[in-house]
Formats: sequence, structure tokens, C-alpha cells
Amino acid sequence: MKPLCISLLIPVALFAGATVYNPPHGVEQDKVFQVKVAGQSSFVYSLPVGGMTYFSYSSFARRADIEITVARPVETVAIRPKSLNIRPVVNGNVITFRLDRTAQLSIEINGDTKHPLLLFANPPESAPPKPGPTGVHYFAAGTIHNVGRITVTSGQIVYIAGGAIVRGSIFMDQAKDVHILGRGVLDGSLYKRGEARMIEVNRSTGVDVEGIIITNSKHWTIPVTASDKVTLRNVKLVSDNDWDDGVDIVGSTNVTVDQCFIRTKDDCIAIKAGVDYFTKFNNQHDVSNVIVKRSVLWNGAWGNGLEIGFETRAASISGIRFLDNDLIHVEGPEGTFTIHNGDRAVISDVIYDNCRVEDSHGLLVDFKILKSRYSKDEQRGQIRNIQFRRIRVDHKEIPSLLQGFDAKHAIGGVVFEDVVVDGRRWTSLVDAGMKTTHAEEIVFK
Repeated sequence: MKPLCISLLIPVALFAGATVYNPPHGVEQDKVFQVKVAGQSSFVYSLPVGGMTYFSYSSFARRADIEITVARPVETVAIRPKSLNIRPVVNGNVITFRLDRTAQLSIEINGDTKHPLLLFANPPESAPPKPGPTGVHYFAAGTIHNVGRITVTSGQIVYIAGGAIVRGSIFMDQAKDVHILGRGVLDGSLYKRGEARMIEVNRSTGVDVEGIIITNSKHWTIPVTASDKVTLRNVKLVSDNDWDDGVDIVGSTNVTVDQCFIRTKDDCIAIKAGVDYFTKFNNQHDVSNVIVKRSVLWNGAWGNGLEIGFETRAASISGIRFLDNDLIHVEGPEGTFTIHNGDRAVISDVIYDNCRVEDSHGLLVDFKILKSRYSKDEQRGQIRNIQFRRIRVDHKEIPSLLQGFDAKHAIGGVVFEDVVVDGRRWTSLVDAGMKTTHAEEIVFK
């Protein structure tokens, strides 16, 4: 038997620098897209939100040739984020292009956002763990693992190999030095709505999540609650279910979300304090030093793109950085850049820098101090010292709103520097189409 035929029978195959991951037996293949990477087939999963394929590439310096065959005529192709400036060649129903970097792409044919191709090009894995050692939850490639909740404790590793599907969720409480990694899929399809959170990080420190894909979340996907030193890197979240927030950072400090892809029906990123819907411990802690950077965000029918609020039951939420992100779709009626201060917190020192918005509905900027249906504090808070820098919105102009609660609980010190919407730079409230109430020191540069 030729070596090529042998390799097609194993879960992971390496060809010309590309590692493709064959799925477990019986997994449904997408009927719209077929994909080749460096000449070799990369399996396309059929998900409720579209097709999905993933692979790793050893050296993007040599470039990865991508070929996509579409089971319908191709008139237009949009490859998002547009900031990568990928220029495809279309020949009939075949699309080709080259990648010279890791990427998380939505490839949309003829304007169809209901069934795009989500393509995840990963860097190679660095020293993945081996099965066997105590403290390693190892899920091998080529298998569907129906495990339900995985409870991890301090010092443990969860490894989901490329080509594996783990049907279940991961839970930790008061853990230290936990690592969740791999290239495979953590799938929530066995749960009912609101039954489980996919990776729940409670009162823990030193937690790293890297490389995996999470699909079909039925509740908050990754809530980080009353925790410290948590990093999410190159994590891909693909869902379209009620309450499926991507990453909720609740009463936590020193949290980094880096190079992640988040496609959810509800909020992509939500920063909160004092949420007690599903935890019994106190998390009315100040939030500080949160960084969301170099990520691709798609907010569906509900919620917001980048949200702080509504629950803000702490003295302070500060030191928040949204840096170099692409918001490729914000579909719902709420907002793209939003702060909804529904409780007592002083929300300050927030920076939105070098962010790009391709498609936005609802409000673009929506800051409110209010008493909402989520509020529990009687005292209202503040919003102050917020900076927007180098923002590009490639979409028609949409309204924005700055709404304080009263003169004592106002919005103050918001700077818009080099904000360009639909080709026009904001120079004033009128120019921005922005309504204000109890807001002062609003500066345009």
C-alpha cells in the first residue's frame, strides 16, 4: 500500500508543511464547501452556522495554498477580516488564495452570512502532552468522546487533540496552574439550553486556554469569575444559541484574550462584576487589567460586540484595553462598543485602539448609566476617562448614544481621536450623529 493511502487512514496527516485533521467516523461533512490545503483535503464540518475547517501549518513563510470548491455558482467572495487584505482568485466555483500567516477567516459567498466557511489556520503545536501521565485529561484524535463535565484541579492539563471531538464541558473552582490546549473540538451539543457553561473558571489563578475550538455552546461559553491571571489564546468559539456569550469576565483581574475568534448569538465579550446567576460565592470584586486584542468578533442576533455591563456590582472596573480587533459582523439591535453601567461601579480608564468594524447594526457607541432589569444596587455609578483611537468603520453611518443617569452620575472625559466612519472622520457630536444626556467633556481630535 502506498504511503499516501496509509496516511489517509490516520486522524492527523502532515503534507508539505500542513497538518490536516481527519474527523471521527460518522461526523457529518458540509455539503457546500470542500477545502484543500497545500494540495490535501481538509475536512469541512457541518455546523448550524456554516461550514468549518481547521488545520495547522508549520511555516507560513512558505505560504499555504488554499483551494475552496463551492457547490453553487460563485459571484462574489468576501474574506473577513478584510484587514488581512486577502485577494482570492475565482475560477467558476473554485476559489484560491494564499495565506502567509495564521488566520481565522469567515469566507462568505454571494453575501451569504447564514452559511459561510469558517477557516482556522493554526500555528504548529509546541510540545503537546502525551497520554498516560497523572493529571492529564487526554482526548485522542479520531474519536468522539462523550464525557459530560470534566472537573479539573490544580496543576492539571486538558488536551484535546486535533481530530478529536469532546462532547462535554470543563469546570474548575479554586484551582491553580491549569492548562487547556490542543487543536480539537469541545462540543456542547449534548446539553440543553442553559444547562452548562463550556469552560467555567471560578476563583482560580494561572489558567491558560490555547488552540481549541468550542462549538454549540448553550450558556455562557467561557465565564471567568473571581479569578486572576487567565489567558485565552487562539481559541475559536462558534455558536448561535440563546445566552451563549463568548467570554464573560466577572469580578476578575489580569485577563487576556488574544488572537481569538468569537462567533456567538449573544455578547462576544462581556465584562461584569457581582453576577450571581449560577455561583454562590461572592464575586463583587473590582475588575482591572483586562486586555482583548488581535481577535475576530462576530456578534449575532442578540447582545453586543464589546460590552462592559450590565451587571457592575463593584467599586471599580478599570484598566480595560480593546486593541487591534476586527468586528466583522454585529447583527443585533444593541451595540458595537458598549458600556451599560447598571450598578454602582466607577468605570474608567477604558481604551479602544486600532479596532475595525466591517458591519454594524444597532448603535455604534452606546454608553449608559441606568437602572436596568439586571440592576441590584440602589446607587448609580460613573463612566469616565474613555478613549477611542484609530477606529475604522467600513459601514454606513449609524447612531451613537452617551446617556448619563443624572448630573451626579454622568459620563465624562470621552475622547474620539481619528475615528473614521463610512470614510468620514468624526469632528463633533453632530458629525458623529451622537445624542448625549448628562455627558460632558466629549472631545474630538
